[in-house]
Amino acid sequence: MNGIDAQVTQQRKAPPKRVADKPQVLNHAEDDTDSYLEEYARTSKKPRIGLNMGDEDSDEEVYATAKQLDTDEAPDDMAKKVMEVLAPIDRSKVEYDPFRKNFYSIHSETSALSGQEVAKLRSELSVRVDGNDVPAPVRSFMHLGFDRKMLQTLMKLGLEAPTAIQAQAFPVALSGRDLIGIAKTGSGKTLAFTLPMVRHVMDQRVLQRGEGPIAIVLAPTRELAHQTYIQAKKFLAVYGASCAAIYGGAGKWEQVQALKKGVEVVVATPGRLIEMIRKKVAPMNRVTFVVLDEADRMFEMGFEPQLRSVMGQIRPDRQMLMFSATFRRRIEALAFDVLVNPVKLTIGQVGQANEDIRQIAVVLPGHGAKWPWLMSQIRRLVDEGRLLIFASSKAGCEELAKNLATAFPTAPALCLHGDKTQQERTEALSKFKQGDCRVLVATDVAARGLDVKDVKNVVNFDVAKNIDTHVHRIGRTGRMGLEGFEPGTAYTLVTRNESQFAAQLVYNMDVSGQPVSAALLALAKRDSRYRRGGAAARAASDGNSAVDRQRSPSTNGPSKVFGKSEANNALDAEDAAELERWNDSRRKSKTEQRKGLGFAGFGGPPRAGGMRGRHWELIQVYLPRPILK
Repeated sequence: MNGIDAQVTQQRKAPPKRVADKPQVLNHAEDDTDSYLEEYARTSKKPRIGLNMGDEDSDEEVYATAKQLDTDEAPDDMAKKVMEVLAPIDRSKVEYDPFRKNFYSIHSETSALSGQEVAKLRSELSVRVDGNDVPAPVRSFMHLGFDRKMLQTLMKLGLEAPTAIQAQAFPVALSGRDLIGIAKTGSGKTLAFTLPMVRHVMDQRVLQRGEGPIAIVLAPTRELAHQTYIQAKKFLAVYGASCAAIYGGAGKWEQVQALKKGVEVVVATPGRLIEMIRKKVAPMNRVTFVVLDEADRMFEMGFEPQLRSVMGQIRPDRQMLMFSATFRRRIEALAFDVLVNPVKLTIGQVGQANEDIRQIAVVLPGHGAKWPWLMSQIRRLVDEGRLLIFASSKAGCEELAKNLATAFPTAPALCLHGDKTQQERTEALSKFKQGDCRVLVATDVAARGLDVKDVKNVVNFDVAKNIDTHVHRIGRTGRMGLEGFEPGTAYTLVTRNESQFAAQLVYNMDVSGQPVSAALLALAKRDSRYRRGGAAARAASDGNSAVDRQRSPSTNGPSKVFGKSEANNALDAEDAAELERWNDSRRKSKTEQRKGLGFAGFGGPPRAGGMRGRHWELIQVYLPRPILK
C-alpha cells in the first residue's frame, strides 16, 4: 500500500459521510423465516425479490438476489416459477443397477484399539458420535486402504494426517453409511467427503453415453460450489474421471455441453441443477452418492423444497452425507427425513467458533467511531496478510470499499456481494486470492465456505445478524491449509446499542475458550435476557480463567486484549509480542497433535539422492495394493 503511511493520520481523524444506519434488530427465534419460498409467496405482489420490507438492504435480500441469479430469471418469471419443483419419479418402475458402497476394511492398528482407547481417541479429537455401530476413528491416511495414486496425491498436496472431522468421517463414509458431519469452519470438511466420494465413484460401472453423474454435491452459493469443484477435480483427474460445476451466473451452454459429454461428479447449486434436470441434460438415474455441503444454510435460504425435489429423482438406497458448521434442531429433523440410519458426528460444540482464532471484541461508543478505528489499524492488519472486512448490507459494503479506495487510491479495496455479476465476483475473488488486492469488503454471501489462503485478519465492521453467521465470518481466518495450520485474528466492532449481540458474543467466546473483556461483558449485561453461567465462564470475565492465565501470564486484573485494557483499542509493541506468543503456542499445539501421523515418517515423493527418496522406496513396498481402477 504505497503512500499508506502519509494518509493514515489524516484519514483516521475525519470519518467519511455515510448513509443513515438502520437500527439493529436481533431476532432470538430459532428461524426468522421458515423458508424463502414461503416469504416470497407472501410478498409476491411486489416486484422486488427481498424477504420483507425491513430487509430491503440486508444480506437476507442479497441471498434472495443470489437465488434469483441462480435461476437467471427475471423477478416476474421467478414469481411464476418459484414454487415449481420436479415431480417425483415412480421408483417402483425403475430398474436400478446394483452398486457397492462399503469399501472400508479396518486396519490392524485400528482393530487393536480397545473400547476405552477408542473413547480416549475421540476425546482427544473432540469428536462426539451418535449412531449405531460407528467405526473407530483413524490416525493416518495409511489406515484407510487408499491406493498408491491417492496416497501420492495426498503427499504432493502436503496433507500429512486427517483432521478431527476427517479421522472419524472417513471410516463412516467409506463404510457406506449416511452421515451428518458438524464441524467448525476450516476443519477440513470438504476433503472429508471428497475422498470417500472419489473412492465410491471409481468403483461404479463406467458411464455410457447419455448417462448422468454418479455423485452430486449441492452447495448454497456459487463461490462454495466452485471451490468444491476445484478440490474434487484434483483427485478425480488422477483416475481420469471428470467433474462439472453447475451454478447460476456462469454460461449455461458450457454447462450443458459438459453434462452431455458425461461427467462422474457434478457440483451444483440447487436451482441450476433442477433447471438442468428439467432440460433432461442431467439424468439422475446413475446417482448413488449425494453430498449436501453447508446444509444448514441451504435450509435457511429456503432451498428445502428444491433439495427434496432433487432427492425425489434419485434412487432411495443412495449414500448421503451432510456437512455443516452449525446444525439447528429444526434443520436436523429435516436431515433425518432424507437420511437413512445416519451417523452424526460433532466436532467440538455445535455453533462454537474455532478456538484457534483469536477473537477481539472492540466496544465503541457509536458507528461513527468505527472508521477512525479502522484507519488506525489497517496498515498493521494489511502488513500481516490479506484482510477480509464484513459489512451487513450491500450499500454499506459498497460505501466502505469506496471510502477505502478514496483513502488509499494506490491500493483500492475490492467489493463482493450478491448483486455483483458472476464475472465481477469471480474477478474479485481471483484478485484477492492471488494477492493483487490485499483487502476485500464483503457481505455474508462470502462467508460460507470461502477458502482463501493467508487471510490473517477478519474485521466485522458491522456485527453479524446472528451468532451462527458470526462463526462463519470469522472462520475465514485460522484455517488448516496445505502448508499447515496458521492462527488468525477476528476483530468485531460492537457499538453501545448492540447489547443483544454482545450477550451472544460473550457466550460464544466463553465456549471457545476466549478471554472476555470487561467492556464487552458490561455491554452484554445491559441485555435483559443475558445470563452467564458456570464457574469457568464467570472466571473468564475477570481475567482469572485458565485461558487468561495461559495466554496472558503477566496479566492481572480485568481481561485484556494482548496486554492492554480494551478501554484503549490501539495495539502497541507489547500487544504484538503477546499475539505472536499466542500464535506460536497454537502452531506448536497443532504440530504436536499431528506429529508422526500420516506421511510424516517419510515426507513425500523422492528427491534424487536424498534420504527422503530412500524412505519413499522403502514405503512403496508396504503400500496397499491398488483398489481404484
